[in-house]
Amino acid sequence: MTTTMVRPTVASYLALREGEKPYREFVFGEIREKAMPNQPHADSVQVFAEAFGRYRQTAGGRSGPEGRVRFATIRGEEFRLPDYAYWAPGKPRSDGQYLLPPTLAVEVRSPDESMNHQRDKCRYYREHGIDVCWLVDPKFRVVEVFEGARDAEPVERTGMLRSVHLPGFELALADLWAAIAP
Repeated sequence: MTTTMVRPTVASYLALREGEKPYREFVFGEIREKAMPNQPHADSVQVFAEAFGRYRQTAGGRSGPEGRVRFATIRGEEFRLPDYAYWAPGKPRSDGQYLLPPTLAVEVRSPDESMNHQRDKCRYYREHGIDVCWLVDPKFRVVEVFEGARDAEPVERTGMLRSVHLPGFELALADLWAAIAP
């Protein structure tokens, strides 16, 4: 007996209900479930939501968690869901149907994800139109920056998150760590 494996298509991925857990991404021709977050993950995303809520009051732009972003790759359309994303004013947020790559993507490591897997995701983002990616590991209190020539460059534990793509934005890591449940 011969078994034929059918690879999922973009259409079969898009037919899945958006916002239904577990969240799924479509990358490299596969539908992949995102890792299940825990409370420190949720706390981290909340800190970014609040910080960008304040930032948007003066700088403008759009932001939000877990949006389905479409990437045009040499393999065709792919979709990822950054844990948090921000689109600076003037950067198109949508093509009318799908979210486009944002200015910033924040990825927060979940307990069953490796940092190497998350670093690869941040590099993917940078290769496909995202200007800056911040990778947060709430368990070990580490943030790495992917921007320009910076590739997984750690920020000091007491440092500040800043970017040339986010003029005037600052987030003290001490504030992030203080907000995360132990």
